[in-house]
Order: sequence, then C-alpha cells, then structure tokens
Amino acid sequence: MATGKFRLFYKDGHVEHPCVGVHYQVVSSTHAIAASGLTDAQGETALFRSLGDGGRYRLLVRQTAAGGYAEPDAVEEREYKPELELGAAQDGKHALQRVRIKPYFRVRFHTHPDGKPVVGAKFTAYTLDAHGKEAIARDLVKASNVSGKTDAKGETAVIYCASNVVFKFEVPGAGIKVPTRRLQPLIKGQDTTIYDLPFKTVRATTGPAQNHEALLSGKTSAPVLISPSDQELIMVPQGDFDEFEEMSGRLEKIMEAAHLAKLDLSRALESQNEQEISAAEKALGLAEDKVKSELNKNFSKLADLKEVVTLETYNKGKNSATGASQMGLRRRYLKTDKYLELKNKRLNKAEYKLNIKFSGAAGTKASAGVNPKALDVNALKESFQKISKSLKSSKEWKTDPQVLNMLDLAGNEYADNIIKSETYEVEAQAQWLRLVGGAGASAEVDWTKRKAQIQGNLQGKAVLCEGKMTGRWAVPSLKGWMMSFGGEDLGAVRFIVECELYGFAGAKVVASGAVGISLEGGKQVAKAIKRDRSEVLAKLIDPKTKLPRFEADGPYAKGPENLNGVQADLDAFAGVEAGLTPGGKIQWLPPQEKDFVSFAEVSATLAVSAGAGAGAQLSIYLAGGKFRIKASARLCWGVGAKGALEFTVNADKVAEFVRWLYYQLLHAGFRTLVYVEHQAFRALSQLLLMLVAEGTPSHKYIEQVSQNVNESFIQFEQSLELAQKRKAMVDNINRVPHWLVHATPETRGMLLYQITRHGMPSHMRDAPSLGEGSLFDPQVHYLPTHKQAVLNIMGTVQTRSEWDNVMQHMTSNGQKSPRSAGQNEGDVLRFLNNGVSLAELPSVFEALNEAGPVMKPVGDKKDTGNAYLDKYLKMRGKLLGKFPKGYRVARLDSAGFEMYAVLDGARSLQFAQIQTAGLGQAMAGDPGSSVA
Repeated sequence: MATGKFRLFYKDGHVEHPCVGVHYQVVSSTHAIAASGLTDAQGETALFRSLGDGGRYRLLVRQTAAGGYAEPDAVEEREYKPELELGAAQDGKHALQRVRIKPYFRVRFHTHPDGKPVVGAKFTAYTLDAHGKEAIARDLVKASNVSGKTDAKGETAVIYCASNVVFKFEVPGAGIKVPTRRLQPLIKGQDTTIYDLPFKTVRATTGPAQNHEALLSGKTSAPVLISPSDQELIMVPQGDFDEFEEMSGRLEKIMEAAHLAKLDLSRALESQNEQEISAAEKALGLAEDKVKSELNKNFSKLADLKEVVTLETYNKGKNSATGASQMGLRRRYLKTDKYLELKNKRLNKAEYKLNIKFSGAAGTKASAGVNPKALDVNALKESFQKISKSLKSSKEWKTDPQVLNMLDLAGNEYADNIIKSETYEVEAQAQWLRLVGGAGASAEVDWTKRKAQIQGNLQGKAVLCEGKMTGRWAVPSLKGWMMSFGGEDLGAVRFIVECELYGFAGAKVVASGAVGISLEGGKQVAKAIKRDRSEVLAKLIDPKTKLPRFEADGPYAKGPENLNGVQADLDAFAGVEAGLTPGGKIQWLPPQEKDFVSFAEVSATLAVSAGAGAGAQLSIYLAGGKFRIKASARLCWGVGAKGALEFTVNADKVAEFVRWLYYQLLHAGFRTLVYVEHQAFRALSQLLLMLVAEGTPSHKYIEQVSQNVNESFIQFEQSLELAQKRKAMVDNINRVPHWLVHATPETRGMLLYQITRHGMPSHMRDAPSLGEGSLFDPQVHYLPTHKQAVLNIMGTVQTRSEWDNVMQHMTSNGQKSPRSAGQNEGDVLRFLNNGVSLAELPSVFEALNEAGPVMKPVGDKKDTGNAYLDKYLKMRGKLLGKFPKGYRVARLDSAGFEMYAVLDGARSLQFAQIQTAGLGQAMAGDPGSSVA
C-alpha cells in the first residue's frame, strides 16, 4: 500500500535541526485527516496510508494553543513544500517529503511579580560566531541585525532566526540591561509560542532625604574579582567587567546545559514518553559534546584555569523588615591569561592583596588541612578596608561610590563563608572540581546555607572553599529499572552510585558523562571512558511498564581486569587523572510501599571470586562470608558505561536482601534463578534456618554465622539433637519471625524435616493436648506446639508451585529429596495426625491423590476429625496458581489473602511505581532531595 510521511527541520548554517514536538495534521484533497499527532525526535510525522486512490496530501500545523490548523512557516522553495503526492493504496510505494521550516523568536518583557509589560524597551539579539565570540544575530527574512523595541504588550515582533540567541533588553530611562538565557528557536505548532522574560523589581518610596536611593534593578554586580588561590582582590573598569561576565558566563552556560540535559532525561524517563526519552538522550549527547569540546579547547592544561569569586548586591524584597541590601558571592571561571590581563588593568594598583591568615598555620597560603575557624577575621576585614581607602583616594576611580561601600559588606561576607566551610581549600584541583560539580549548575548559590542547587540527578555539597564533594546519581532515573527474568517482571530496582570526588579524577568522571569500572590491586576503581553511543535508553523502554528494562540472567565470567584500552574523550588535565573509589547502594521497591529500600552497598574491595563479569547484568554469589551482587556498570552508571561493580550485603541489610530475593522467586514462579549462584542460594537457605531458629538474631550473630555458613550449619544441626534446642526453635517459629515469612522453599523444607523427626525427649518438653472433638471422643494431639509450627511454616506459602517446592526439599540440608514431593507431604500429614482419636488418613490421601497432583485440594468435606489437619488442608486449598504482583505476602488463613483468589496472576497498578514529588523531583530520602 502507498504510504508517506513528512520530516520537518530547520537549518542553522549548514547544520540541520529536527522540529520536535510540533502538533500536526495531514489532510487529503477532500479534507479527510490521514494522520495527526506530534512530530518525533527526528522531526517526523507518523507514517500514514493512502486513502483510496491516493492524491495530494497537505501538512498543517497548529496555529495557537487553543487550536486551529494551517500551513507551516516553510521556506518558499519547491523541494521543501508541505505537500506530498501518493499513489493508489495498492501501489506499495513509500514517500518522504522534507519540509524546511522558518524558525522564529518572540519574547515578552514584563515586570515581576505584577506582570506589567515593559513598553518601548530596546533590544538586540546576540549569538555566538564560529570562534565562540558574541555577535549580533541576523534576521532570516529581513537580512538585517535582530534589534527593535517592545510594543504596547511588552512583546517583540515575530523575528525569523535560526541561531540560539540571547536577547538583551534595556529598561527605558534606567540604563539597565536585562538579558534572557540562551534561547532556542521556536517552531510554529509547538506548545511554546512565546518566551517570557520577567524583570524583577522592588518597591521604593522616595523620602525627604536628598541622597535617598532605591535599587530597582533587582541585582547589581560589582566590578570586583577575588582570587582565593592568590589572595588577591582586583577592581576592574566596568567595560572590562562586562566582558568578563560574558566570557566567564559562557563556560557556566555550557556546564549548566549539560546539567539541565541530565534533568530533562530524568524527567523524560519519569514521564514515560519514548519520544521524549529519545530526544532527551540526543540533547544530552550534544550537551556533553559541547562540554568536552570547550574544556579540551580552552582548559586542556591545569594552568589554563582560574577560579575567582565575584560580588553582587540585591534587595531582600517586599517581605523584608528593613529592605537593606545584602551581599552575594558567586564563583566564576576564566582562562588564566585573561585574569592576568584584567589584573594589569585593575583600578586598585596600590592595594590589592588580602590578608588571609590562620592561627597556628605555617605561612599564609591556604591548604586542605587548614581549620577555617582559626581564620584571623579582623586581619581579613582590615585588608578590605585598606583596599577601599586606596580606591577612594585614586584619581582613576570615576564610578558609583556605592560600589566602594560594598567592599565593607564583602569583608564580612567573605570572612563568614570561609569560617562556614569545612576546610579552606583553594588548590587548583578543588577549583576544577567546583567548576564541573557545581559552577554550571546554577547561577545563584546561597553560600550562607553552604549549599549549591545542583540540577538533575547529580547533587553535591559546594562550600565556598571546600575541596571535596560527593556526587550521587540515581540510575537511570528515580523510578529505577524494571528487572526481568524469563519474560516475567520481577520489580523495580535502582542503583544509587556515589563518589567522593577529589581533584581531577572526580571532575573528569563527572564531565565525561561515562564511567568504566576496572580492578586495581583488588579494589574497584571508577575511571572516565568514552560513552558507547550505540546504546540508548529509548531502546530499553518496556512498552508495558514504561520503565527501562534489563534481563537478569546472564553468563558467568571473570570480571574485566581493565577497560580494554577504552580512553576518555575528555583531555582536560591529562596525566593527572587517578581512579576513584566508588560507593553507593542497590535499592528496591517493596510491594505496596512508596519508598525504595536499600539491601546492598558497594564493596570497598573485591572478593576473590569469579562472579558475573561484564557479560552479565546481575549476579549473586557468596565470598568472604558475605553475599555479593555484581552488577553491570551500565546499570549503575548509565547506558554506555563499561565493566562491572560489586556490592556486598552487610549484616544489617540481610533481612531486606532476604525479602527482596523472596519476591524475586515468587514473581518468577519459584524457578531456578540462574543469576543466583547455586552455592550462594544453598548457603542463604541454611542461614535462614539458623536465623528462624534464633528468632531475633543480632547483627553480630548474623555476621558470625555468615563467615562460614556451612560449618555453622553443621554445628547447628548437631545441636538440634538436644530436645531443648529443638523446642526453642519450635517456639521461635510460632512467633512467626520475618525471616520465616520470606524464607526460601529450601529453608521451609529443612524446618519441616527437623520438626517431623522427634524422640521421647521432645514429647517430654511438649506435652499432649486435648483439641476439638466431643466429650466422649476428644482429639488428643501429641507435640501440639510442633504441629502449630508446621502450620506457621506453611502459612505464608502463596502458590502451588512454592508448596510443591517445599515438599521437594524436605531434607536435613535443603538438597532436593530422593523421595517424591507426595511422599514427603505424606510424612507431614502423618505427623499432624499423630495422637489419639484423630482423622482417618486413608480417605485424606485418597482425596489428595485422586487426580495425581500433589497440591490438589481435598474437596468440600468440612473436617477430617483433626483440627490441625483441617487448618493445613484449608490453607492448601487456597493456594494460587500465580501470585499477583505488587502485593504483600499474606497468611493463607488471613482475611487479607481472600482477595488474592480473584487476583490470581494479576498485576497491581502500583507494581514497581515509585511516587515522586513531581517530574525531576525527589521524595525525602531520594538522591537529589537534599543538597546538604
């Protein structure tokens, strides 16, 4: 059949950009709609079919947010016309029509918060030329510079321009310029039809005082640069300072774009829109490429980078009691040679050195070991005042004297922030780290709270002079991965990976955007590598759950010793790189809960064992007395990462690990999980037997028996020869500890085996009891607490396959029994019927064996004459074929289990769905929820 589609794009120079997210309709010559929707990440419409005998099809785009469709703003060239000729439906041809669009800008300039238009404001739009320098943008239609005035609504005219631009508006009569952020062109038919630029103002009342002043521009930057590493303060002419702002801001914007692109990808993953995910991944790749290009081009050597602190004042606003000015500090970064150039032009030629010294510290140069509380605050403030006096007496000083008063405020602010830092660290490594970790994340940093607002999944503590930070990532997003095995979804799991980032290694890892895990001296080391662009998250999105998905099973192989020569494509400060020791944890989302829970942490050193290597997504094994989980680096650091990262299950996490693994088995139908090493699974089952018998074991006990599970288990088995120890185990089982609720079938089988083997000492410690029955025919039960333990062991079994699995492993060590499951269950039934005047077992066996399967319900008979046996058979009859996903395990004899009968095999709407505060935001306890 004849099919076709349109591709919308615009050109900036020789580069083509897809027009993404355009609302469109494709209509035939008879006005019938052949297709509609949003253009995808390639700017393409959906493929549409020829209607009837074919004909001409036109592309229309939405005119306004309210609706209405018309032709797009296409360039007037025949080859790009928004029309397509299709043949008859049966001719089998496929056509693609490229439509070149004229992108545009439209900006509304208004006051904030009242939204009044700023009328008659002059504006000019600036772009970056091929050398990265600012140049006035050109109008595509008028072939002239983009400039003009706002109209009565405070809006610019529609300006056709294909470059990313910054609009600079001049407030009429104030001489103040207000810039936008760098804006991307708009496309007719997209949701955004105009950009808003709010201009912050504060109210001021003129007073009787002649010199009364009001600061109306919101914020004013002072032409002051502080170099912490040199302990210098220089004041530069306003013209040079404006150039510095533009230049240093360029690097910040590039870094900010990468952070925001990560946030956009996180949001796309949480919104679960595949087109958005694909577009966000592409945008992130472009943003990371710009970071690498800029750093490799201008900051390839350590000596190229210079960190400075700038000052700015701002008003507290209408909620302030005083309305007094405050001082703010910002970090900015520029090339060293440019700083030296500005230093030569400084106005304060006589005085520019700051007196930063610490009591008890050798010399005045800062180092990582200096305690900031030992700072000589008075000496620092005096140096600010000395500079201020020298400027007032300078003949070259011809600017607003109010700026000089800011230096007094600056002395206090700068001193306070040094004191608030944990260490006074201004070495080049720390400067570089602050650049990559925090400088590009937000233009405004609230240093008084010692926090930086880091956008996206990366968060970090960025104190003014602190030389370290912790980077944390939620991979691939806060919602996590959907773990899958054999076609069955097992639930959501996510990896929170973090690194104490010191110096260049940490910075390089962050800026590269891709990480490899290699082994050095038995330790796991994270290094920057080149991202594998062939892998994309969009390809991994599961159509059912809308989460990125990975298959859990995989081959067992030795982990990689190195990264096979894969080099990072970031050359900045090459030769100084070292490996980082990663940290972090694995979290999962328990059924019917909103918050993720941790069950494993990154191992500091690798165990001497061959776990799953790079070929396996996830593998669980036992080594060094701990359960270990080896995960592919791509799951932990993001698609494109290499190697494998090992996590350990410490004693305090064993309970959560057991719970997680039980639900894996439950969802997989109690099939053998090939990603769990056989030895590890056997050891876990034996460990669980000891923990159930202990009841409420301490972390120290768990750690002790885990060191050598096999030897501990043998000793425990021998101890059960004592009736006292066996009775204590039975009593603990009857308290139904959480270890029992989530025990493996092997553990339950071992427990049944031990309880149904008994001697006279056990009878002496568990006296017979009179159960239900008549006065003349009472039920006499031997070992009643043991029988209750049997009911508790089987009471939280949920499915028929699990029940059968328990009976198959009814042995002393949990190995599969040589006897059939039916024979072993016969022993359990005989044990429950041990006593006087109880059930006629032959009829019970006959009912169970009637159709062959072990787990067949007894039938409609109400009782057997044995209260314990009746409860056992009633639970057995409730077993499910398949457990509904997203629900908690419930006792078979509870009211809560009744609802599961109608949900057999169903999936809860909340299954693996984490609750988030909003797109891109985190709940309490999530990475990114706090930057403390």
